[in-house]
Amino acid sequence: MEDKKYMKRLLDISKGYQIDKYRELNLEKTHKAFEGTPKKHPHDENVLILLTDPFSNFNRYYEFSLESIGHVEDLGTISSETGKSVHKIRVWVKKGMPAIKSSPFIVK
Repeated sequence: MEDKKYMKRLLDISKGYQIDKYRELNLEKTHKAFEGTPKKHPHDENVLILLTDPFSNFNRYYEFSLESIGHVEDLGTISSETGKSVHKIRVWVKKGMPAIKSSPFIVK
């Protein structure tokens, strides 16, 4: 339930970016798109964690500050083979903004 409230908050924030409905904006020139499942950051409510594969045991994820996000699109729900389902979103992040990319690896 908490994840649904968080996703609704993200989508509500994104609606505030509709500056000019009559002029066609090209987000690809000023933003970069990332897709995944949103998760709330454990310590900072102004940071979005975006899981690239929520059903994997080795999660890769991105962290973006909410102020770096220009637009959020709801892509619907995806399901795993075991019947678990999660929401998937597309986040448009302003180019030039700092972010964190995390990838798991095996220490050898």
